[in-house]
Amino acid sequence: MQIDEDPSWQDPIIDYLMNGNLPTNKSEARKVQQKAVRYYMHGNKLIRRSYSGPHFTCIKYLQTLEVLCKIHDDEYGNHSRGRSLAHKALNIGYFWPTMRHDSVEYVKKCDRCQRYKPIPNLPVEVYHPQNSP
Repeated sequence: MQIDEDPSWQDPIIDYLMNGNLPTNKSEARKVQQKAVRYYMHGNKLIRRSYSGPHFTCIKYLQTLEVLCKIHDDEYGNHSRGRSLAHKALNIGYFWPTMRHDSVEYVKKCDRCQRYKPIPNLPVEVYHPQNSP
């Protein structure tokens, strides 16, 4: 018995690459065709092509929390901020469309990061108040 997953952002692209099926809506079909140029299938995994670096393994939204947790909170994780966290996910070879937004939201929910984050708008030097005559 298999449990069906919710529809994923990958499903239309995979369906097009594997079977040549497109959505019935013309504009959606065109979008899928344009997106599919940047992807290919390797076994049963969807891979995103990169112009200058390694190709990225595409993951579903259910796996994103696991990846972000591994990078951010793991033994060697350094509790990096949102954009940096997304960049690290790219560097180790993962991709999903909302990775920057998801990374920022994940950091906002990290208790340790919220307790020890730098306080913005502090003066560069120690403030010495002056009295006017």
